[in-house]
Amino acid sequence: MAGSSQKRVVLGTAGHIDHGKTSLVRALTGIDTDRLKEEKERGITIELGFAHLSLPSGEELAIVDVPGHERFVKNMVAGVSGIDFVMLVVAADEGVMPQTREHLEICSLLQVPTGLVALTKTDMVDEEMVALAREDVRETVAGTFLEGAPILPVSSVTGAGMDALVVALDRVVASLEQRSAKGAFRLPVDRVFTMKGFGTVVTGTVVAGGVRKDDEVQVQVGGRRGKVRGIQVHGRLVERASAGQRVALNLSGLELDDLHRGDTVSHPGELRPSYMVDARLRLLASATKPLADRTHLRLHLATQEVPVTVALLDRDELLPGDGAYVQLRSSEQFIACPGDPFVVRSLSPVVTVGGGRVLDQRPRRHKGRDPEVLRALQILDGGEPGEQLATFLQLRGFAGLDPLETQVTLGVPLEEARRQLQLAVRNGAALVTERKSQLHHAPGVVSRLEERALETLATFHREHPLRKGLGLEELRTKFPRYIEARLVEFVLQRLAAEQRVVFDQDLVRRTDFTVTLSADDEELRERVLACVEARGYAAPTREEVAADLGEGAASLQPVLDLLASLGVLTRTKEGFFFATAALERLGREVVAVLERQTEIGVPEIKEITGTTRKYTIPLLEYLDGRKITMRRGDVRVLGPRGRD
Repeated sequence: MAGSSQKRVVLGTAGHIDHGKTSLVRALTGIDTDRLKEEKERGITIELGFAHLSLPSGEELAIVDVPGHERFVKNMVAGVSGIDFVMLVVAADEGVMPQTREHLEICSLLQVPTGLVALTKTDMVDEEMVALAREDVRETVAGTFLEGAPILPVSSVTGAGMDALVVALDRVVASLEQRSAKGAFRLPVDRVFTMKGFGTVVTGTVVAGGVRKDDEVQVQVGGRRGKVRGIQVHGRLVERASAGQRVALNLSGLELDDLHRGDTVSHPGELRPSYMVDARLRLLASATKPLADRTHLRLHLATQEVPVTVALLDRDELLPGDGAYVQLRSSEQFIACPGDPFVVRSLSPVVTVGGGRVLDQRPRRHKGRDPEVLRALQILDGGEPGEQLATFLQLRGFAGLDPLETQVTLGVPLEEARRQLQLAVRNGAALVTERKSQLHHAPGVVSRLEERALETLATFHREHPLRKGLGLEELRTKFPRYIEARLVEFVLQRLAAEQRVVFDQDLVRRTDFTVTLSADDEELRERVLACVEARGYAAPTREEVAADLGEGAASLQPVLDLLASLGVLTRTKEGFFFATAALERLGREVVAVLERQTEIGVPEIKEITGTTRKYTIPLLEYLDGRKITMRRGDVRVLGPRGRD
């Protein structure tokens, strides 16, 4: 088999320390995965090791060799995250040991689908011991994903059974479905190093999507960016790598200290780190005690390890062997996607206590026992894609979903994410709130914002019955800062289209609102208008009107605002209030003068209005603003509207 027809499959080892995992990999591949000096000196695997094997069918199998010592279980978890099947290694001279069981539990929790068992060191025991060890293994794996899996006796020293093991590996590979290479690219980093002449290199198993040479990539958590200079798969340079392949990426623009095991390499903008996830958690039946609400644990997710607090969402404690919906909260940011399997380990003693699957990678913080949250998580746990998308839209609230995040949230290709969003719109489960970014929100979210806008306007109208409406920018400030202005704009435009609000220049009012004056207000209105009209072109300020009428300046403001909004009065930037009718009369007089002569100056305006320069300058600026006149140096000539 060659090229693109080959499957992308990763095998992980598992098993107790000193049961021969590394020796077996070396016998299979000729590659010594113990690369550290300390590993050579101590004769144990500490860090992850990597190898590859050409199978008889032509398939190329990537192998991750993990440490077996209990002190390095966290490294083991990082190694088996993302594998397609496992080879559980059990020494025939010792049989099943503590790390055998823990590794098997970890593989079960991480949803490894299948595998086989290699019974090693058969050269050191007789046939009876081999038979006893085989029976020990069979009893141990009963009820697990390895029940009924092949158990193959082998010797890395003599080579006995190695051919049969290779054939069995080939059969498992043939039975596996190929991982989809579509979707958002994601590479959890399990190793970082530098190569002379090349620079920074990261390795890991691509768990989703694909990457090409020269792609721009982003490192999470942190957001640092770089470029893919080169890609290696099984030691060979390739142009592209896809989900299911062990890869080494040579990255430019990033230094060794910019990356660490536990980081995730992705395309820019596709993944967002979070401090918490909603998940389904199962406590191991072998756990020594129940898991109490708010217990502190260590979360192992892909190659990441972060401290978490477990918030139980429907009970006070979780009994061994039981499962529950939980929220895992951390003081550190991490990367997760729905569907990701994980393991949790206790702090002291440091043992694996459970694991599960991520349901929501960006939830809000839940408080108390909320039945609505539990119903939503049940849908995310087993609903159809359409149901899940509708639920995610509800859970995202004011943030909404665009196609890029929908791709990650549903774990589907971008084209499928767009299709699902279009279906949601057609089915009434989503509204497109911004065309350019294709941002979608749940109708219920939009409805809540509509009600908030209408209630805000109703309150404003009650408190300011003489004002025609609330300023658009002021209305936007009535919404919380975390609600984006573009969403508020969509809501207001939707209300206007439904004829529930009216835009009047930069003011907004409810359609059912009209300015109503009380008897006292009506009387005050008449007095204010009479005062301003009596002043003529010597327009008063608010304070001067108040002094003339013997009223408080603040109490006059609503009436003055109303008269200005109705166009009865005109307010200048200097704070003068002119009767609009007087200004219109002045405009006609000035036009008449300019029809007889080509220009007019300040002295003529002072003569027409009988006022001082204090008022003539605002009056001329009014005429200029209305385009009745135009300024030329120190004089005015007819403007466009003056010639009409």
